[in-house]
Amino acid sequence: MYLIVVINEGIEYLMGDIAIKGELAFPEEELRAKLKMKNGDAFDYGKIKEDLEAVRTFYYNKGYMNAEVNLQHKYNSSAGKMDLEYYIVARDEVYVGRINVIGNIKTKDKVIRRELRVYPGEKYEGATLKRSKERIYDLGFFEDVYFETIPTDDVNVKDLNVTVKETKTGEFSFGGGYSSVDSFLGFVQIRQRNFDITNFPTFTGGGQDLTIRGEVGAARTNYLLSWVDPWIFDYPLLFGFDVYRREQNRFGQSGYGYDETRTGGSLQLGKELTEEITVGAVYNVEEVKISNIPSNATEDLKKELGTNWISRITGNFRYDTRDNRYSPTKGWLSTMSIENAGGFIGGDKDFVKGYSSTAVYHSIVKNVVIEIKGRSGMVESYADSDSVPIYERFFAGGATTIRGYRQRGVGPRDRGSNVALGGEAMVIGNAEVVFPIFKKVIKGAVFYDVGNVWANSTDMFEGFDGYKQGTGIGVRVKTPIGPVKLDWGYPLSENYNDKKEGQFYFSVSHGF
Repeated sequence: MYLIVVINEGIEYLMGDIAIKGELAFPEEELRAKLKMKNGDAFDYGKIKEDLEAVRTFYYNKGYMNAEVNLQHKYNSSAGKMDLEYYIVARDEVYVGRINVIGNIKTKDKVIRRELRVYPGEKYEGATLKRSKERIYDLGFFEDVYFETIPTDDVNVKDLNVTVKETKTGEFSFGGGYSSVDSFLGFVQIRQRNFDITNFPTFTGGGQDLTIRGEVGAARTNYLLSWVDPWIFDYPLLFGFDVYRREQNRFGQSGYGYDETRTGGSLQLGKELTEEITVGAVYNVEEVKISNIPSNATEDLKKELGTNWISRITGNFRYDTRDNRYSPTKGWLSTMSIENAGGFIGGDKDFVKGYSSTAVYHSIVKNVVIEIKGRSGMVESYADSDSVPIYERFFAGGATTIRGYRQRGVGPRDRGSNVALGGEAMVIGNAEVVFPIFKKVIKGAVFYDVGNVWANSTDMFEGFDGYKQGTGIGVRVKTPIGPVKLDWGYPLSENYNDKKEGQFYFSVSHGF
């Protein structure tokens, strides 16, 4: 049996005149700017529907929720083209009536309402509705958020129903993990991301974050108690504190050539100035002990032995336009901090440290996201301190900085023991493309890292020759016990006498 398909293409229909008529409410030129189809283009139903939706969305975003946008097309035989006519009836703007919060069983209404950017009496705008939904999602308390407008007796007023579906926010977890840096690690943790210290006996629903955590492993031992309230006493001011003890041992691939113990606590304040900008301040005091330095170390490293008290205050700035805090596909995240230790606030060491970081996210195609990130830092001693202590310097190399090199392996080293000494200046750049392999469970990654650490802050301006580069591939797997991350990085630059070979970075951790 033979199948023959006979096609008669006929004539190609092209776009003719595009007319916009009716009760517009906006200048015609402003509406035409939303149309991608132009006179002479091929007549494409798909693109015409996109233009129609763009005009409807424009009116919706401006508060004209009852606007009618109709489209008609007619063949112009004299010109041999298809003419289009948009007929628009804008009607009056629609205003917000009552706002009803539905579906929250544990979470207090005020925790949801304070994230809304649309208020009763104001006109509906698509941008504020979208931002309100993003902010409620970013709380991390809900797996679904629905907005629905409800007609009222007044045709120009509609109520807004905000319906949420709560997810689990409390967690008691224990178990173990493994990473190429810290080897085996056991942990136990109690965390409530929707904590309410005043709501006895459930202690939930207030939007506070409480964490009690302990970790014991081959390379490190950590204990932490942390509490944060983003709206202290119902004012838009963040307040929190934490108490901790961190022990990092001289072990295997950790990159530490000595034992380090930090015991301390901090108080923090924060304020959201705009939708994108947040500022804050942190006061921290801690005891730092350095011990178990190698016997063949030089005097520069041995002088770090001992115990010191560090008193510091840090001011920070944050600019965040990401569309999703947990899995961004577009937007910017920029942070900057200035820290002063010692001087007028006491302590055994005096230094000033600055740090900045910027990350840009962009969807190349659907579900394929590129992240470009840059980080830099400088630290200088002053007053009674003639050098910056080793535990306040910058380090690079390893899973979170420049992959392809061993942990803390990039930068100055001690001549006697080959232990990483860190530096007063650091610059790191990362570019990573993440793409789906199997639905939302398995993702692949391709990355390129570059950067360096310098002993003196002035050396960072001497050119590109000293920078180390690495590239590689990775896999991210979402599992019930937590995320699994595997990267393989290869060094593109020589680094001391280190063997130039690929490095695996593997970690399993419990999810939050």
